[in-house]
Amino acid sequence: MKISLLGASSLALTLSAPAAAVIAVDGVRDAGYGAATATVATDPNAPHSNFQAPENRAHAGYDIYLSSDASNVYGYFDLTGGTPVGNFSNVYWDLDPSAGNGSDLGFEIGTNGVTAFIPGKNGQPGFNKVLDSSLYQVAAVADGGIEWSLSASLFRGPIAGLAYYSPQGFENRINLRLSQALSFSVAGGASYGPNRLGQVTIAAVPEPATWAMMIGGFGLAGAALRRRARATLAFG
Repeated sequence: MKISLLGASSLALTLSAPAAAVIAVDGVRDAGYGAATATVATDPNAPHSNFQAPENRAHAGYDIYLSSDASNVYGYFDLTGGTPVGNFSNVYWDLDPSAGNGSDLGFEIGTNGVTAFIPGKNGQPGFNKVLDSSLYQVAAVADGGIEWSLSASLFRGPIAGLAYYSPQGFENRINLRLSQALSFSVAGGASYGPNRLGQVTIAAVPEPATWAMMIGGFGLAGAALRRRARATLAFG
């Protein structure tokens, strides 16, 4: 059986690198999210602005879906009940869960923009940073909710111009600790478990030497395929 060079190359790449589900920030929950990482119950009697005592309920309930790839961290907050006051999501992340020091970085996410802030310091000079639009995407969900992506670079190291608590660690797994989304009730707390509202992995950026090895590997694989193709043409 003869296999063309193009077909063999495609087959080799398919076997070595399974395709990942692609997420588009368009207000539609794509397969790449998988199962919900947390559910916030709908309760019209839920408290407002309860940052010091977050609960499992909110005036507008929602399911939380999280995902990530080498470029972005994704969130999809799907309304399940109640009446939202707006399409927004204020999310509080633990960047170094092993340190056990609570929320390190927050984002105010809305269809009109995104601001990064240091929890407990919000509103103070130096602890807030309006993000450039190249670092995020936001879309409203048609049936109620919000979808967003944040550049993975925002989680790998300090954001320029933003003051952090010291010392600040950065790990490859981060936890969503608190969420104030769609209503002013704050969800979170230890009752959700050690990963709180969900955990995502921040993929490392390959070192230049690693890229060179990968490219070199592709070159060797291509050369082998070319030799095999020539042998097929000669003897096939």
